[in-house]
Amino acid sequence: MLDISHIPSQQQSTFIFYATGNFQTFTKPRNAKFIEIFCLGGGGGGGHCIISAGAVTGGGGGGSGGIVRGIIPAFLIPDILYILVGKGGAGPKASNNTGGSGGISYISLDGTISEQTLICKSSTSTPGGGQANGNAGAAASVAVPALSAFGNLGLFTAIAGVAGVAGGANTGANGNSQNALGSNLIVGGAGGGGKTASVRGNGGFINAATVVLTSTVTGGTTAGQDGNNGYGTLQPFCGTGGAGGAGITTGTGGRGGDGYYGCGGGGSGGGSIVTKAGDGGDGLVIITVIS
Repeated sequence: MLDISHIPSQQQSTFIFYATGNFQTFTKPRNAKFIEIFCLGGGGGGGHCIISAGAVTGGGGGGSGGIVRGIIPAFLIPDILYILVGKGGAGPKASNNTGGSGGISYISLDGTISEQTLICKSSTSTPGGGQANGNAGAAASVAVPALSAFGNLGLFTAIAGVAGVAGGANTGANGNSQNALGSNLIVGGAGGGGKTASVRGNGGFINAATVVLTSTVTGGTTAGQDGNNGYGTLQPFCGTGGAGGAGITTGTGGRGGDGYYGCGGGGSGGGSIVTKAGDGGDGLVIITVIS
């Protein structure tokens, strides 16, 4: 009898799963020998400052998600795996709000996130959102694949996220900046600029000028200017958080930039009118089949 059940997958070796909010399925192709996994969680959203005509601290940048990558002999796993990709945390649109936490990404045997059913998950804790008082969002904590019995089927490397950075002080200081590709593939967001009734600061930037990420992600540099979105590449995979918005003495502070996949959103700039903080980048799961 002709076996046609795996024909749609026979010519495909790389499967990319994006954040949908629901479980998706991966069907193991026939003749697969090994399965390589890259599991990235979503980044935290930037923080929205407190709106005031007086002194205001810029919003903090959101933290980045964790990464787990590994390889498993294909004969040790079932024909179907269930993938849940973590969404990025939302950057708030209202005064005095912490950015949303990023979501953890999961690879499961049965479509649940119970530890006993997991092949792996991107981190142990979610990355935190930036805060309205300027404090940075926390990094996602490193995953421990061995905590799941089925995490012992393969060889895994787990990498913690990177925290965002603080917003500028309410003296009108610039938002703090972030360095990309220092020791991790992805980073948290930059901080928004602070302000007083008469002085305002620029948004923090992401220093991304490298052989791979060739441009600095600039924060707002004029009154109320938005921070730029983060950017990155899939080959080689790496990315940046969003830059911070600039402060303004009277009016709408700059919006924080959105993060690249798994990266944190930038904090909003201080102002007297509501703006928006940057969204954290969604997670990503990539499965490569070695036949």
